[in-house]
Amino acid sequence: MKRIVILRCLRSNNVCTGAACMRAFNTKSGAFARYGEEPLELEAYWSCNGCGDCHFKYQEGIEEKLERIIGLKPDAVHVGVCVKHRTQDGQVVTCKTIAEICERLEAAGLTIVEGTH
Repeated sequence: MKRIVILRCLRSNNVCTGAACMRAFNTKSGAFARYGEEPLELEAYWSCNGCGDCHFKYQEGIEEKLERIIGLKPDAVHVGVCVKHRTQDGQVVTCKTIAEICERLEAAGLTIVEGTH
């Protein structure tokens, strides 16, 4: 059984219910198709603590979240499509805050997979 964590953008709370990520996970479509017939277990569905003018009141809480996710030792951390944005010149890039989180998770030995649905 593969143990999976999904990381998403806090800003996505404005428009996202998480339904597309959950559907992809449950039907093993999108980025979850890679697991074929192997059973999956969702260990956590979490967000960053935001950036810019969109953030939780206590930013230090991200350290607690990171410790918890690392402690779960999931087989993969899938990063939602919501963490990408388009720059003024049209390039699609990953949010810097999410990129830093992913670097920390990778440094702790976790596998990062871009995409959910």
